[in-house]
Amino acid sequence: MTSVIRGRARKNPEAHYDVVFFNDRGGRFAFEDLPNVTVRIVRQDRSTSYFNYLMENFSYSSVSVLSSPATSNQLVKFENCRVTYEFHSSDMSIVKEEIDQLEVDRIARFIAPTSVMTEQIRDLLPLRVRDRLEVESNLVDTALFSTDGRAEFFANSRFEQDANAIPLIWVGRFDSGKGYQYFIRTIAQLPEQYVGHVIVSLESDPDRADKFLSECAAMGVEDRVRLYLNLSQAQIAEAYRSVRDAGGWCVSTSLMESFGYSVAEATQCGLRVAAFELPVWDRYFGKEMLVSVPAGSVQKLASVILEEN
Repeated sequence: MTSVIRGRARKNPEAHYDVVFFNDRGGRFAFEDLPNVTVRIVRQDRSTSYFNYLMENFSYSSVSVLSSPATSNQLVKFENCRVTYEFHSSDMSIVKEEIDQLEVDRIARFIAPTSVMTEQIRDLLPLRVRDRLEVESNLVDTALFSTDGRAEFFANSRFEQDANAIPLIWVGRFDSGKGYQYFIRTIAQLPEQYVGHVIVSLESDPDRADKFLSECAAMGVEDRVRLYLNLSQAQIAEAYRSVRDAGGWCVSTSLMESFGYSVAEATQCGLRVAAFELPVWDRYFGKEMLVSVPAGSVQKLASVILEEN
């Protein structure tokens, strides 16, 4: 969600954003360079009191709830609060669960980041509120994600054995929809000079990380995978440029995407992308920066990387 909020705050510097997170995974530091963003970490069991305080003491021109039905149901009770509910998951089973929990009639507007998503969500909403569903595209923070800027991510990585390696970068979460196992299997198909750099947010469930590491061991590539947790956006942007300068790729093995931030941000940094085919890629990425193959085809993904190098 950090990328979603940063993009908007960067585009609208005259507007002030009060951002509330329920979990502290480093997000409070993601906005330190944006004076128009105030971040608060609030325990979810104390959120009702906090929202009561906000609504009694401040007037907001808009209130958006990102993928949190319980929060939306709290806020729609305030007469002067016009709530916009945003869908950001690409998993339609999760979206349906959110809709089933929502007090949909009291929500002023629903949005999703792409028309691909709204077409799928529309049929899940009650007919009487479908005309409230709109597309509002996510924005990339081009002040950070650009072709210019530092590209020394590997200089102090401590992986001295990677000096002559070709880096592949993967950014996501350890869940099935992101297809991390396909990235590991792609590395296993490539010569040993190819090294994978995996960037994920902090994990609350150790089993998910354990499955990732087990997959690396099973494919015999544990010595060719580097894992980074909770990097800042500036660090990720530098990593993209560093991979670009080393002749590497960003690899997307997602089986579903509502927007595809890693692909959008990588291409903004001039890094080429090898990805599984998804409808969302047709919207905004330059064809010269993105090469796609049928979803699940590890061999074709590896072939694209080898042929282009």
